[in-house]
Amino acid sequence: MIIMNTCMQEEYFKIKDMDNTFDFTGKLSIINPDIYKAGDGFFMKINDQKKVSEETANDYKYDLSEWEWSRSEFLIDSYFDGITYEQSLRLAFDIVELWGYKLHALFPDEEFHIHIIVGTIDDTDEKTVMIRYYTYRGEDSFHLDLDDLDDCFGTAILVNVVEADE
Repeated sequence: MIIMNTCMQEEYFKIKDMDNTFDFTGKLSIINPDIYKAGDGFFMKINDQKKVSEETANDYKYDLSEWEWSRSEFLIDSYFDGITYEQSLRLAFDIVELWGYKLHALFPDEEFHIHIIVGTIDDTDEKTVMIRYYTYRGEDSFHLDLDDLDDCFGTAILVNVVEADE
């Protein structure tokens, strides 16, 4: 299930008919990352990023969803060269969908929230596209209010809710 705030809907309408067969170079592991479980947490290994160990995951004393969220900041333009903002956003839509399929295939009993967040760099009008995710662990755990995304971050946001099979 895809949920977008008003700002993201506006961004989406700008790129929805864009061809996604553009040329770029970069680190393709962000498209198909190594996804693994450590302790009760779910993590992605992209490029030379160090894996979270079982010990580290088990020692983590705070909310695991918040930790996954904080560890999973992927800025599209950090992984690809020669890519425009519009291409970055178009690619992010594809990546979020692919990650959703992969997470569900590997961990069908878990619910994941995968986000695209569009922000600006410092005080410029230059936009950047970020992807983040976390495991939804219930209302008492870290999560974004999906019914109130227009108040989140004051920017464009999309959430791909990957539901558990249950």
